[in-house]
Amino acid sequence: MLSKSFYIFLFTFTQAAISQAQYIFRSVEDVWKYADTHNITILTAKHEYDKAYFSRLQSYSNALPQASLTGSFTDNTALQTTLIPGEIFGAPAGTYRAVAFGQKYIYTGGITAQVDILNLQNWFNIQVAKKTEDYNKASLANTRKTIYQQIATQYYSYLLMQEAARLARLSESIADSVFQSVSNKYKEGNVSEANVDVSKMNLERAQQTTITAQYQMQSSKNNLKALLGLSLQDSLAFEGTLQNSTDYAADIPMQEDPSIRLAQYQSQVSLGQYRAANSNFIPTLTLIYSNTTQQYDNKYEPFQGGPAWFPATYSSLKASWPIFNSGGKLFQSKKNKITYDENWQQYENTKKQCAINDENLRLNYEKAKAFLQKTEDVMKLSFDNYSHISYRYEAGIQSLDERLNAFSDYINYQNQYLNSLSDLLVQIYQLKIRQQSF
Repeated sequence: MLSKSFYIFLFTFTQAAISQAQYIFRSVEDVWKYADTHNITILTAKHEYDKAYFSRLQSYSNALPQASLTGSFTDNTALQTTLIPGEIFGAPAGTYRAVAFGQKYIYTGGITAQVDILNLQNWFNIQVAKKTEDYNKASLANTRKTIYQQIATQYYSYLLMQEAARLARLSESIADSVFQSVSNKYKEGNVSEANVDVSKMNLERAQQTTITAQYQMQSSKNNLKALLGLSLQDSLAFEGTLQNSTDYAADIPMQEDPSIRLAQYQSQVSLGQYRAANSNFIPTLTLIYSNTTQQYDNKYEPFQGGPAWFPATYSSLKASWPIFNSGGKLFQSKKNKITYDENWQQYENTKKQCAINDENLRLNYEKAKAFLQKTEDVMKLSFDNYSHISYRYEAGIQSLDERLNAFSDYINYQNQYLNSLSDLLVQIYQLKIRQQSF
């Protein structure tokens, strides 16, 4: 029969498995797709876009007819007394009689409606709201682009460190073998202590690279967890390989950079604000209709018939034209004009700069691709050279110093290869992002 401790262990293990989710991604595109619905910065930008959508609907409502129902009940607990000349009632001249006008209870109900026949400010506010919505949509696209760049940096850093760790383990294995051989020969008195130090340094350098790669891989994973809204306990794994990531077609057409749309809509928003400010100097014309009715009674008999209701109806055409407002709106209009000119210039400059950046990106990719091929060839040749010298050393043809120096050269060329690989990966993910439609 199973013991109680076994069930406790099983329960604890099950709970740990449930609390730790596992996420596996096959490519950087899969990570981007997940981030679209889980990254907090992207979600916040989506909320801002949603709010701009409702602000646009709100601006439409300001141009619609406005109608309101009113109703009131008044209880005149003490009617105001007015002195009336007594002559009216046949009293002697110079006398007055106190009279209270009105009735105790007053019931009022009515409807009032108005619509702006001419109000350009409402129309320009609608245009501003529409362009603000477009701006927030472009801002969302630009936010996604920024997050994609941050994700790609960590993703490709992880793949790069995988390759660095692989090469470092190979170098460490060779360096350890050489160090052990040199140490034994030193004990036999066949080599100098300097040779031991050099072989030890080569081993330490290889071990340093291994340690750096392992910790950097974990740091990249943690940074990705933060970008994807995952917890520290969640498991993250990648099925993509470095080979698949470097085999990339760079001739895919580039999409429009979100920063161009962002600058474009920013200039359009400022143009709408400038026009809206100018509309303050244009007259407005409003049509008003009111229909009310009242009932007066000295008895409290609501909704029970009683005295007649007295209607009152009127229509009004109201015109308003600001003539002088201390110059505040005029100066605001001038500031809005400057803001519009500034944003338009920024938009034009952004278009030019993005075109230059795209061309430089293509050039940098071609350069990095060609340079990586050369550094990889040099690294392989350096390893072959080390191997040849090792064989000649074993045959007694070349010295130990030459063998150790050849291995040091191999580690240096290995680092150059990793630097070139890092540069190529940066250019690749930049191209991938520019070929995305946000």
